[in-house]
Amino acid sequence: MKSRKLGKHRALLGFTPQPAVRWLSPMSLARTALKVMAATVFADFGDKRELEGSFPDDPLRLDKLPVPGQPAQPPVTSRAMPTPGMGAGTRTEGPRSTPGELWLDFTADLGDGFDATYTVASLLAQESLRVDGHELPRGRVLVLGGDEVYPVASPSAYENRMVGPYRTAFPASRSPAGTPTPGETAQIPVMLALPGNHDWYDGLTSFIRTFTRQRNIGAWRTIQSRSYFAVRLTGEGPGPGRKGTPGWWLLGLDSQLGQYIDEPQLDYFYRNVTLQLQPGDAVILCVAAPVWVDADADRTGEKPNEFRQADFFEQDYLRRRFNPETGLFEPTGASVRLWLTGDLHHYSRYEEASPEPSNPITGAAKTQMITCGLGGAYLSDAHWLPKELLLPAPAGAGETSGARARTDTGPGTDTGPGTDTDTGRDTPLAGRRFTRAPTIYPDQSESHLLGPRLANPFSPSWLPVRNPGFGLSMGAVHVVAALTVWTVFSAFQGESFVDALRGASTGNLPLTITVLVLAMPVLLLVVSLLSRALGIATAGIVVFARGTLYQLSALAVSAAVVILIPWPRHWPDILVVLVALALVHGGGWVLGSEAFALFILATPSGEVDSWKMSGQSIEDHKGFLRIHLGTDGNLTVYPLVVDTICRDWRLADNDDGARLVPESGLPAVRLLEEPITIARKGTMP
Repeated sequence: MKSRKLGKHRALLGFTPQPAVRWLSPMSLARTALKVMAATVFADFGDKRELEGSFPDDPLRLDKLPVPGQPAQPPVTSRAMPTPGMGAGTRTEGPRSTPGELWLDFTADLGDGFDATYTVASLLAQESLRVDGHELPRGRVLVLGGDEVYPVASPSAYENRMVGPYRTAFPASRSPAGTPTPGETAQIPVMLALPGNHDWYDGLTSFIRTFTRQRNIGAWRTIQSRSYFAVRLTGEGPGPGRKGTPGWWLLGLDSQLGQYIDEPQLDYFYRNVTLQLQPGDAVILCVAAPVWVDADADRTGEKPNEFRQADFFEQDYLRRRFNPETGLFEPTGASVRLWLTGDLHHYSRYEEASPEPSNPITGAAKTQMITCGLGGAYLSDAHWLPKELLLPAPAGAGETSGARARTDTGPGTDTGPGTDTDTGRDTPLAGRRFTRAPTIYPDQSESHLLGPRLANPFSPSWLPVRNPGFGLSMGAVHVVAALTVWTVFSAFQGESFVDALRGASTGNLPLTITVLVLAMPVLLLVVSLLSRALGIATAGIVVFARGTLYQLSALAVSAAVVILIPWPRHWPDILVVLVALALVHGGGWVLGSEAFALFILATPSGEVDSWKMSGQSIEDHKGFLRIHLGTDGNLTVYPLVVDTICRDWRLADNDDGARLVPESGLPAVRLLEEPITIARKGTMP
């Protein structure tokens, strides 16, 4: 059965499957706009991350999971789980990990339409996937890289668009019941989540309730206690009487709508990560958006703080740490080897092109930056991505905090105990060059063709077809505009509305039609060329003016059609008015929608430009990353995609209870590009 019929089985499923969000439908636009405005105000006056400073901050450990929480209980952490020889309130000496190989999964931008979200969830839940000759076991850790729900966060949205599908795809019956033994603990799948901008649209309330209470989502156990996380995956931290061994870390940052990194979060990472880092440690750093793509705009001030925040964290909390005794920074010997993110709903990868020496055997010393936002939301184009990025060079180890250019990152932030707030450096933005890998998804040729489908009336992705209600609303706007203009015109003529209409149709038709049809497009062309010449094409007032002129051009065509009609004298006035308005409404539905689509395609950049893909709500082309940490210390990334999703489901009863399975089986998974191997710095096979 199709997903629209699955709602009848809500009582059995425990949630209501949702259709893909129609981003340009009037209701979605209005609801999202209100939530964005509210979230912006909340971000300025009520940051929930400041409250998270009072939440448990125990180091997360895969070898010692917290007791699963229950709805009526507070979250349970390792403080309630004493180990032999330790009191209940004793803190462990630091994060440890179980040596050996480990598999992880990464997906982002997932809580949209049921078909796409459940297809990806079902693939993630498979015990193993055999892809192009590779046997890829399910990840022990599933990382959700942001935007777990669309269009805005709420308890019902999380339940229907994310939690319900994931719980059904991987039922809790597959996880050890009761209190697991140490061996069983090592097999419990863990889920870690990072909030994206859509998770922040209710002030992070629903995200905290969903992911920070140590409860299960199906067989996946949530273990984090805050909206950010840090886990040592391999290796062992130093402790009393032992040196420790280097390994891999997994970190997730919450940058709150790109604003800043709060002080409780910095303190959490400083105590649980920075002080534990040792030479040879490698870091997988998850961020909510690919801030490196706009690094140049960030440098020039067009998008302040976005990349600088991530760079500041990498340099002052991972590559080096502040020593309050000397007032200087000292190197940690650790480095970020892999950056992961979503937010942009495509796949792309940037590879470091710096002269850093590669591993002589694997040739895999280069740092990678990967965007994989294919977890369920609409597909984005990728051909516009810059081919090369220029990012800051690593900071000097011996600098003092006063040696760097001060850049405020937000209230209460600091770079380490006893230091001032700053994120910039005197050194120019140079030194680390990254090049885009040839493989992007969708590929170069297809990506170019996707956007124009929004304005193709013969495509199922045409704007009013893909966004129900848009054409109807645009027609209503045109009717109101036509009534207003024609009422003013008839008042100046000293005639009734209908008499003025009949008079226009018997006047100088060629001149009238020429003025109506050509004046607005000519004015639009002048405004577009002039704004581009002056470099203000993306200014808000210019974008609004262009959009208005596009609609006036469409309205002029409808008006010309109405004037051309020889209205019969015997028709009653009310009939003339109704027919004229019906024609205007139809013109607004078709021509107004087309004009709006062309306006989107002609906008060079910014939020309006992004509508050309969100307005199509393309559900196919989904995927995720499967990551392997080997016993040799190397990390291998397998980018997996499916070109089509499942759209036909059936209910199946088994030991897991009621489940939804695809009528024709899960789609074929393919490897998007050859596996990417990244050596932990200093590791030699």
